Amino acid sequence: MLRIFVRYALLAPLAAIVLIAACTSVNTKNYQRIETGMTREQVYSIIGKPDQINGGGIDELWVSAETWRGRNQTIHVVFGGDSVAVKSIRLGDAAD
Repeated sequence: MLRIFVRYALLAPLAAIVLIAACTSVNTKNYQRIETGMTREQVYSIIGKPDQINGGGIDELWVSAETWRGRNQTIHVVFGGDSVAVKSIRLGDAAD
């Protein structure tokens, strides 16, 4: 009886970790929450830190293209300075 309890006690946290990892904030619902003009921090609070950042600028003009990859979608957000200028989502295989 004790062995069974110990087994399940050890498996429960592992199952919780797997379920949490399967949940992703990179989805269509959260993409729709992102609006032009939002700050980078507001976007990060919705979908977390990006998987990839590309950008650069001159003097006060900075642009960065940031990418988040989910299970079946990829979200791209272009920031002009620190606010959202353009956003897009690609549905399908996010590994492309």
